[in-house]
Amino acid sequence: MCHRIGLFGLGNGRHVQKTPRAMAIIGLTLLTFLYLAHGAGETACGTEPVQAPTFTLPSLQGQSVSLNDYKGQVVLLNFWATWCRDCVREMPEFEKLYQAYKEKGLSVLAIALDKEGRPAVEAFLEDEHLELTYPILLDPEEQVARSYRLSWVPVTVVMGRDSQVIETILGARPWGSVEVMNSIELLLNTRGDR
Repeated sequence: MCHRIGLFGLGNGRHVQKTPRAMAIIGLTLLTFLYLAHGAGETACGTEPVQAPTFTLPSLQGQSVSLNDYKGQVVLLNFWATWCRDCVREMPEFEKLYQAYKEKGLSVLAIALDKEGRPAVEAFLEDEHLELTYPILLDPEEQVARSYRLSWVPVTVVMGRDSQVIETILGARPWGSVEVMNSIELLLNTRGDR
């Protein structure tokens, strides 16, 4: 699966190589430009749409949640872990975005990759005093993360109403910012997403 990166332009039609060196370069570039680039960028994958891999995971409340339950919605899949400080900073931003647009068809699914599972995630949320209303799913074996070919956190996969991957965003981002909210609003108002 090819990742789309909109934080900085890599040119159209080029695949991002997933070698350790390439990932390190992307990571360093991302750290440098992370808070400077808020707009939509070019994709690294060309124009071919990519269907999001489906999955079913348990939620923090013990319910089974399937990605198929969110067809017809714009979905942000946020892959995170309790030990990731950038993830902690993002979570209230996701809550702000979710509260602003959930009635218009936006869903946020936070996928925790902690090997310790539910106990670690529950303790983390309590310790950090985070009151989140969007679903938190548990992927302790990282099966879903592997199906999306992810190797670090945080990563957010943006999916359109047609369940196509629009963009994969590496690293933290100010999700509650006016720029991101404007982009989400446009995405929610686009039926075809392409």
